[in-house]
Amino acid sequence: MVQIQILGLIACRVFSFMSVAPILSEKNFPNLCKLILGGGLILSAFSLAAAFEKEVALAVFILMAVKETIFGLAMGYLCRLVFFGVMITGQFIDFQDGFIMAQAYDPTMQSSTSQFGKMYYWLAIMVFFASGLYRQMIRGLMTSFDIVSLGYPTLTDESIGGIVKLFAKTFEMAFNMGAPIIISILVIDIVLGILSRSIPQLNVLMLSLNVKTTVSFIVCVLVLPNMVDFLASNFSEMIQNMADFIKSIA
Repeated sequence: MVQIQILGLIACRVFSFMSVAPILSEKNFPNLCKLILGGGLILSAFSLAAAFEKEVALAVFILMAVKETIFGLAMGYLCRLVFFGVMITGQFIDFQDGFIMAQAYDPTMQSSTSQFGKMYYWLAIMVFFASGLYRQMIRGLMTSFDIVSLGYPTLTDESIGGIVKLFAKTFEMAFNMGAPIIISILVIDIVLGILSRSIPQLNVLMLSLNVKTTVSFIVCVLVLPNMVDFLASNFSEMIQNMADFIKSIA
């Protein structure tokens, strides 16, 4: 019975992590693959998790399961913050260049997404796999069983403060990532505003849509190499943030 309780707590942490972690939580990710991967992680973590000396009461076990679920959700959510930042970047850009009107429901993400947001999202996935950081993410999950005892994760002031800082860094990352395109579009707005004052007969509204779209794509292509490096560095920080969060819980 003790082994069953241990497996149950491990399953709560693993599957709650997978339910919000990037890639693993996608709707298009096959459920059978999720079960196989989750089962493999549970069996692998069984030797790492600290065993109970004796069976715990049912009420205590339920409380421990809830804490493990919250802990798994928190780890997965922290790993997903970079992808949230990428989507926010797309919203910023589309709001400036007019693509915000072309938003449509995306069944993959189960929400209305921007055009640049989808492009950056798939670019982020490519960088995530190309840099091999998906292995670091799974390794971080497995390391949590060695650092944080089953059923005893406890949020501290340091943990909460770190989460708030990570949210702030997510918005900072989103703005920095979209800054080149956003600033170039703002410059176009200023130039077109001056032209509309100088040449009142000019249809600035119709002209601005074409000019903004062209400039946004050109700037996007120009900054693409730097954007890949920027995403890779932020993904590395994401893994480190997850490790710091786990250590603060222990």
